[in-house]
Amino acid sequence: MSSRSWIAYVITISFSFGALPAFGSDGDGFGWSITPYIWATETKYDLTAEGTPLDKGKITFNDLLDVTDSSFQLAVEGGRKSGHFTGFVDVTYLETSDNYKGEFLRIDTDSEQWFIDAALAYWPGGVGSNLNVFGGARYTDLDDDFTLKTGQSGLELLKFGPQRDFLDALVGARYRFDLANRWALLTHADYAFGDSDGIFILQALLRFTLGENNRYGILLGYRYKEAEHEDGGLEEDYEYKGPVLGLSFRL
Repeated sequence: MSSRSWIAYVITISFSFGALPAFGSDGDGFGWSITPYIWATETKYDLTAEGTPLDKGKITFNDLLDVTDSSFQLAVEGGRKSGHFTGFVDVTYLETSDNYKGEFLRIDTDSEQWFIDAALAYWPGGVGSNLNVFGGARYTDLDDDFTLKTGQSGLELLKFGPQRDFLDALVGARYRFDLANRWALLTHADYAFGDSDGIFILQALLRFTLGENNRYGILLGYRYKEAEHEDGGLEEDYEYKGPVLGLSFRL
């Protein structure tokens, strides 16, 4: 199994971080915004162990698709339409697998990952206004299994699986620039720190709304992220960038 295949399991975290701001105000009561989306990333990575370089390179979005079995990404936000607070949760689940077959050895890899952001947002001008700031938590759970088997008989020789989780504090801000009747530019910046060595995200999305009271939205834009992790002497530095596409539904 090549180093590029192994790294693909790790960098699948790049799909989803930070809720997509699509919540708006149209009356009283409680409202929801639901946004399924995808982030098509190009990822650069640099790995070291105890100060010794292990590997560095670049993974394209197509490389990730080759090893992905199932995935879902969803951001949900809710709050009182006439209030000043909303809460959001952003969840990504990914299941990947790959294998290397040699003449005498076979390596099967399976991975499950959960990536969850949960935060409370404060809107100084009221829910649905242009500016909000937020704080909460970012959680990453990685469960990887590697199975070594004989190449001919498929007899299992060894099975091991590094499992890691990181819990970070999350702070950030979002601002909406109204461009025209149904057009807006949504900007997002956040920083997470704690178990990780730091994660920051910058994002800009162009949103076009349609339907009664602009209840539906098409989101297209770009996201940039840098992340640093250290666990058991393994240091991981990642740079992610690429387009974001999403659909928002306000209830």
